[in-house]
Parts: sequence; structure tokens; C-alpha cells
Amino acid sequence: MLTQLRITNFAIINELEITFNNGLTVLTGETGAGKSIIADALDFLLGIRATNDLIKTTSNKALVEGTFLITNKEDLKKLKQWMEKNGFDIYDDNIITLSRELTFQGSKARVNGSLANISHLSCLREFLLDIHQQSEHIELLKAEKQIEILDSSGNIDHARLISDYKKSFEEYQIAKNNLKNCLENSENIEKKINLLEFEIDEINAAKINNTNEDKELREKRNIILNKKELIENSNTIFEMLSGESRNGIIPDLTQLKKLLSKLGAFDGAFEEYVGKIDSMICELKELSNYSGNYSENFQLDRDELEATEERLDSLEKIKKKYKGTLEDIVSYYKNIKDEFENLKGLNSSADELEKIKSRKENEVNELSDKLTKSREKIAHDLVNNVNEELLTLGFKSSVFVIGFTPCDLTLEGKETVQFLFTSNPDEPPKPLLKVASGGELSRIMLAIKSVVSAKSMKSVSMIFDEIDSGVSGEIASSVAKKLYRISRNQQTICITHQPIIAAMADQNLIVEKIINDGSTHVTIREASPGEKANILAGLLTPEKISKEGIETDAKQFAKSLLENARKIKEKEFPKSLAKT
Repeated sequence: MLTQLRITNFAIINELEITFNNGLTVLTGETGAGKSIIADALDFLLGIRATNDLIKTTSNKALVEGTFLITNKEDLKKLKQWMEKNGFDIYDDNIITLSRELTFQGSKARVNGSLANISHLSCLREFLLDIHQQSEHIELLKAEKQIEILDSSGNIDHARLISDYKKSFEEYQIAKNNLKNCLENSENIEKKINLLEFEIDEINAAKINNTNEDKELREKRNIILNKKELIENSNTIFEMLSGESRNGIIPDLTQLKKLLSKLGAFDGAFEEYVGKIDSMICELKELSNYSGNYSENFQLDRDELEATEERLDSLEKIKKKYKGTLEDIVSYYKNIKDEFENLKGLNSSADELEKIKSRKENEVNELSDKLTKSREKIAHDLVNNVNEELLTLGFKSSVFVIGFTPCDLTLEGKETVQFLFTSNPDEPPKPLLKVASGGELSRIMLAIKSVVSAKSMKSVSMIFDEIDSGVSGEIASSVAKKLYRISRNQQTICITHQPIIAAMADQNLIVEKIINDGSTHVTIREASPGEKANILAGLLTPEKISKEGIETDAKQFAKSLLENARKIKEKEFPKSLAKT
């Protein structure tokens, strides 16, 4: 419920601070005093798009601030989830504050002190405020609004059924999309699987067990191609070292070692060279042995060369195809094997996805059938109750019905809902858009709200701006009773010129416009119990009547209205529910 509203430099309002009570609050005042501007300010606060002509002429910015108390536990739970999801702080579990500032550069909003955008405010409207002006009645013509009204008149079991259905529908949509994506991709997946399988077989056939094999094969081929020169040179090296054909290096070094040993006996400086020459002799002997045996150990021939060339050729081809080294190809092979296994798993999951989709489809269809039956029962009760309410609002021969049209499954169910109405007994009910005038829509909407609100425990505040326009007498009395009935469950704020409605109020607020020295000021104050008769008399005689008798008659009639309102409250509304 709305507990406090502050308006600064908005339209013709300089500054107003209003405290609202629970129950039925009625705002009265002369035409043009600024009553409807208060509803406009609330509309602005809850996200309606605004132009800078709403800024008071003498100022460069307008500001509207509101404080709301959330009393319904379910609403509070949803609101807290929404606040957390959108990054807003929750300072008090039950209270939320909004502010919106309008300048010539644009508007800026805050939720609990944190910056917010227009879409945030529009979302919060669902939890906080329901404004009904002449222009708002067009909402009643929208199909989505009508199904929302129908569902809101259901009990907690119906609300749970809607929640279960929507959850099931979303799961069904996900399952359907998963299957669709899988089937759409299955052809591409199959092609990819075939390609990977071919590459895996091809790389397997290459038998790359050694990533240096190509280098080693090139060395081997080089040896085979230079066999003659290798043998000749190795024999020459052997002869040079061993000295079989002439004096060799090893014998010379052996002689050199002996000489150094002798010199070392006389001068120790030569001794270190003895060891070095000895190491050289050992290494050269190894080389001599290797060179001497090289030609005997050489077993590579032309057949080996052909095999080497063939293997090198196959490795070079696979390297060229996969554009990398043998090491790169081995790494690629490991990756595509993993991808191949994953894709095979995806390809085989289509059957499983089909089973999931079928199961979810059965679940959602079963729930949609239950939802349709529940709505049909609720619609039957709602139609009967609304038609009873319409009788008291001046519709003596009207008929209100709710039509169901089957449709494909949607988030709302498997049917569309349409409110049908006729005020003539010889005409069949038709969609509200085609048969109801603006004034009739106001009363039809009030009849529906009167029925629905009796079951509602929401925290949302109902704002009615001159819903009583064009009605009087007995119908105005019925409107007053219905507004009061709504206010027993939801805070109701009504802007009116009707004294019968004002008489039913729990809280009477007087809006006045004062002009001093060419400057306009709007004030608002709460009427004391003793002032109420004067307020009603003012509504009965809007212009000051000088004749004492007539003024006294107006006051007397006002007092009778207040007394009659008191009796109606006591008779028709249990004291346990009265919020006076």
C-alpha cells in the first residue's frame, strides 16, 4: 500500500506531502484544484513516459517520491527476488521507496536510493499500484488483461496450477528447442563424424610412432646415397690413424708420449701433457677401430634406400596435408579423437531428446487440460457474480459472459479468453471493444474489480480517478459500496465529486488551489471527523449559496449521507474487516 507521497514542482503543484491510510481514501476539491494531477504524479513515479511540460513553470525540475508498504507475503517474496535479481538494496523487508526526477534533459529514477530505469519502475507497478482513469479502461479490452483478471479471481490452488503449468511449458519449450537444434545439426554432425573418422583412419595408417622419424629417415637416406664415399674415407682415416701403409698418427703420438715422459722426469712441467696425449691416443684408437670396421658393418643397400624413400614420401604427404610437423599431426590426432567421441554422443542423443520432449509435451498438455477446467469453473462463478454487480450499477438487462477460444499451447495456456457484453436483451453478447462505451467500461471494470478484490490479498493500491463520472443517485450509492468493499482487501484511493462516495471514506483528503499575487499553490489536508459534513455539503453546493436555509439543508443532507454510510458499513461489512 501507498503510505506517503511527496510531489515537488510537478504541473501546478509547488510542494505536497501526503500521508495515506489503509482502507478507502477519498480526494475531493473543486474542478481544476489538482486532484487528478496527484494520480498523474503517481503514474509518472511508476514509469509512464513524461515530457518536460510537467515541470512547473517557475522551476527547472520536478520530483515525485513515494513510500510503499508491502503487506502480502507472496508479493513480498516475489518483490525481494526481483530486487535482488536487479541489484537493488532491501533496507526494510516490508518497505520500498521510489523517486523520479524530471529535468529538461530527461528523467532520473531511484529504487531504495539506487539508480533505476523506466523499465524497472514499470515492473514495480505490478507490485505497487493499479491506476484506473478513463484512459486506463482500455486495458480491459486487451486479451492478456482479461485472462489476467480471470486468473486473479481464482484461489490459491488455481494460482499454484498456473505456476506449475508455466514452469512445465518453459521446460517443454527447452526440450523442443534442444531436439530441433539436434535434428537441424544432425546432418552436419554426420558429415563431421565421417570426416573425422576418415582422418583418424588415415593418421592411424601412417603409424607415426616416432615424431622424429622423418629426420632419422633423411639421415639414413643420406648415408645410403653416399655409401661409396663413406667407405673410402673411413678406410683412409683408418690408414692415417693406424699407419699400416705409412707412418700413422697413433704411432707418432705414442712416440711423442714416450718423449714427454722422459722430459717430465727432469722437468715436471711436461707431465701434464703426458695425460693429454694419452687421452688423445685412446680416442683416436676408438675412431681407428670404428673406421676400420665401418665398411664391414655397412649393411644398407639399394633396397633399403627404396623403402626409406617410400616411407619419407608418405610422411611428407601427410605432413603437407595436415600442414604441420609429425608432432603437430600426433597432437591433432588426439584432439579429433576426442571430438569424434563427443559428436558420436551428440548424434546418438537425438533419440533421448525425443523421449524427453514427448514426456514434457504430455506433462504440459495434462496441466493445460487441468488449467482449462479450472478457468471454466472460475469463469462460471465470475460471470454470475459480475452480472449480479452489474444489476446494482444500472445495467438492468445486461449480460456479461466469458468466451474461450482454443489455441496452440502458449505460456498462458491452450485458450484465449474474451470478455463479452451486451446491454440489450435482443442482442447477443459481443466483445467489449465493440459494444461498451467509456462510461459503461468504467462500471463494468468496477463490477469486475469488486468481485475479484474480494478474493485478493495483494499489497497493490487501487487508484480510481473519477470512476463515478456520469452516475448519480442509486447507481452512485452502489459505486460507493463497491469501492468500500474493494478497500477492505486493498488500499483504495478515489478522486471524486460524488458526496455519496465521499461519505463512505475512511480518510477524506481535501485538495485546494490558492492563487496569491498571480502565483498558484495547491494544498492538501486531511479532514477531521467534524469537517466531513461541510465537505459533503460543499460537493452538493459547489458554489457558495448565500441563503441560510439552502446551505443548512445541504449540511443536513450531508449529515444524513454520513449517517447512512455508517449504517451501511455496520450492516453490510463485518466490523472485523472494517478499517475505519
